[in-house]
Amino acid sequence: MSIYSLYMGCSVPANYPNYEASMLKVAESFELTLEYLNDVACCGSPNLRAMDYWGWALVNARTLALADITEHDIVTPCNGCFGSLKDVYHLLKHDTEYRTSINVELEAEGLEFTGTSRPRHFIEVLYTDVGLDSIRKKISKPLDGVGIAIHYGCHLLRPGDVTEITPEVLSELVRVTGAHVVEYPLWKQCCGATVLPVDEALAIRLARDKLKSMKEAGAAFVTVVCPACCNQLDLQQLGLRELYGEKFDLPILFYPQILGLALGFDEDEVGLGMNRVPAKPILQHFSK
Repeated sequence: MSIYSLYMGCSVPANYPNYEASMLKVAESFELTLEYLNDVACCGSPNLRAMDYWGWALVNARTLALADITEHDIVTPCNGCFGSLKDVYHLLKHDTEYRTSINVELEAEGLEFTGTSRPRHFIEVLYTDVGLDSIRKKISKPLDGVGIAIHYGCHLLRPGDVTEITPEVLSELVRVTGAHVVEYPLWKQCCGATVLPVDEALAIRLARDKLKSMKEAGAAFVTVVCPACCNQLDLQQLGLRELYGEKFDLPILFYPQILGLALGFDEDEVGLGMNRVPAKPILQHFSK
């Protein structure tokens, strides 16, 4: 049994209980113990980082210091949280002077960043600690080659020397369910979630271009591992239908939902009914 400190962030528990529920079910099936990390704050991505870099670094260093106490790696299902934690971890591991200044501030709470707890994304834990072979052995209802497009999200892959995650991680995790990964031209493009508060028109265009690229490439479903990306690609489909009469009808599913179904969990256990664009059509593609 492997134990991890779980940092949920803000968006998943507030908006996506289906992501949280499916992740916990998947973790349980592979004997991964996810212990909720208490007394943590928002990671501040991306707004705090843009307005107050020191404050952003400090709040994430505090979260990492709390995880250090547990001596377990800190795991998150959110790309934004993962990116913030990884960036600050990398900064403090490589900049001794900055780490010293941060720890002076943390000392007021009796905390210290030591770097014992490594920040990790949940899918990387599945890929590295569980492994594709172990996952494959537990698949009881494989997908019948259905086309799934992957939206990786900016903070999962970039910068690569910091995140240490390649596109192959998620693509191989999708393939192990029996699905076919649909390649599409705009796979690297941002979904537009972070620009939505400052330029709504640009955010809508980015989402539209991305959805169109996926659809034209033959995708029947899309998988994501980020709540902000899900909100953008899922919700904007409703807006595009109302404003422009464009229908993409592309269900956006979190990866643990897809894997959970392939492991034999029912639709309620993975919260399939909570997706805005109806996702239940995926059920007909699973082998009996």
